[in-house]
Amino acid sequence: MKEALRNNFRYGVGRMQTKEERAAARRIARKLSRQQRGLKLQLFLHHRYVQRPLFWIGTLLGIIWAAPLTLFGLLIALPVFLFRGHAHLVRGHTVALVVRGPFADWMLGRHPFGAMTAMALGHVVIAEKQGLSARVLTHELTHVRQAARWGIVFPFAYLASSAWAAIRGRDAYWHNRFEIAARKAEKHL
Repeated sequence: MKEALRNNFRYGVGRMQTKEERAAARRIARKLSRQQRGLKLQLFLHHRYVQRPLFWIGTLLGIIWAAPLTLFGLLIALPVFLFRGHAHLVRGHTVALVVRGPFADWMLGRHPFGAMTAMALGHVVIAEKQGLSARVLTHELTHVRQAARWGIVFPFAYLASSAWAAIRGRDAYWHNRFEIAARKAEKHL
């Protein structure tokens, strides 16, 4: 601000600023200072040595937050694995355990909400032995991320979204906001 006053005098403006003008100049200086701090923070957070640990911390917190759902998924996946199934870990934007086998085929074919090719329970994806395409995996990994974000509330939020769609006279599956997000993620594959 002192610099601005000096410049006014130096360049012949010759008048003193009013109280309001000085206050406005201070507000602008503070705003620019905040923007510069925000820019520095953004640059710091996008540095590769900072970004990777932050990603893994976020992933770990998501796993902990979704742990009750994941434990339930592991209980359901245990018979799939024991009856000639196999499991592998998928790492990408999130971490998930994918379990497939003949028992999964039987279980998914007799699901109460209709036959499916895969389903996600927390950080566990139970899939048909033959039918796990990249598109279906992307869809299910979106549900894994949703479970990591919503935690134990996710099943209730999912059912509430289905109920809301049904109340409005729409299809409970196709107009569920979580399914819409998963289908949108499929398109970006």
